[in-house]
Amino acid sequence: MPKQVDKYTKERQDVLDKMFTILGINENSNTFLLHELDSNVDKQNQILQLEPDIKKYFICGTWNCFTDPNIKRKYLSIIKNTVKHMGLQIMITTNLIKNEDNTSKRRKVYHIVKSFI
Repeated sequence: MPKQVDKYTKERQDVLDKMFTILGINENSNTFLLHELDSNVDKQNQILQLEPDIKKYFICGTWNCFTDPNIKRKYLSIIKNTVKHMGLQIMITTNLIKNEDNTSKRRKVYHIVKSFI
């Protein structure tokens, strides 16, 4: 029997709130840096620990993070799909940061925004 979309509304919101707490997203800040997430193994593991709840409360049979065993950043894919499924959008901006030794790095900043469609 397929999962009902409206059946677990509160539980899905709870999972999203846990994910936002891990990423440090709140009313005042809606962004997270990919660099910080890649370097923080504890945050990655906390997001991956949400996988059983996500599989229980979301219709996620086609999400790449669960179908592709060779996915590079499973934790990022889980974030993107969960946010999208909850009716929010992720906007990505790239910042060019110059270091003191005149080398530059690109850093991706992810912004969580409400969908206005």
